[in-house]
Amino acid sequence: MSGSPVGRPLGRPSGRPSGRRDMDAIVCDAVFKAGSRRVADLAVELGVSEVTIRKSLDALESRGLVRRFHGEARAWDGDDIPFRMGLFYEEKRRIAELAAALVSRGDTILIEAGSAAAFLAERLKGEKDLTVVTPNLFIARIFRGSKVRVVVTGGAYQEESESLVGPVAVAAIRSLGFSKAFVGVSGWTAETGFTLNDFARAEITRTVLERGAENYVLTDSSKFGRAHSSTVCSDPSILRAVVTDAGIPAAARAALEAGGAKVVT
Repeated sequence: MSGSPVGRPLGRPSGRPSGRRDMDAIVCDAVFKAGSRRVADLAVELGVSEVTIRKSLDALESRGLVRRFHGEARAWDGDDIPFRMGLFYEEKRRIAELAAALVSRGDTILIEAGSAAAFLAERLKGEKDLTVVTPNLFIARIFRGSKVRVVVTGGAYQEESESLVGPVAVAAIRSLGFSKAFVGVSGWTAETGFTLNDFARAEITRTVLERGAENYVLTDSSKFGRAHSSTVCSDPSILRAVVTDAGIPAAARAALEAGGAKVVT
């Protein structure tokens, strides 16, 4: 796996699909927004044949973006960052720009993990007076060759996400100082709050958020309305802001702001 990838943008083409790439992108977005979709329903919704939908799903499955089951496709829910950087590419780049504007010269910040966080790291690697603490080796490698000072927490290595987890990582985060923290999530609902699909990484994220720094959640709007196995933040008041894109549902924005978190788009 390379140290500093560039995600392949799927984009969000408007209007009628003009080719296979457009159709693949539209089908991928539809599956990721809902979590799972039936082939027959997608065909009716998009006005194409089921054969066309299956061809797109075959292409998406070969890229590791969806998984096929009998008559339906489900969003791939692993933590491999390079794949995730290609989903909602423009939205995540914009999120990274907004998040980078929150970082000041001389800061010591923590960047946890996730594709939006990786884009933030890419955006910040040209800085000269910045210290980054991270429990993720993928994030750390992005800064290779830069002037940014990088502190890696240590811990048990997760191969897919390249996160460092477990008691060593938890102890390091509790002992290290940082003024701002940027974390990724897998989902949010009003009932669960922000969630992750990995228990070990969720422990790290909760530890980060408990430190009392300026906490920022970085997530694209596709995560809203989706719940996962482990809650990392059910109290929006501990967050300085949620940095997302303009597609965030109005109800989610209202709930977060009512709970005390600013929503930045």
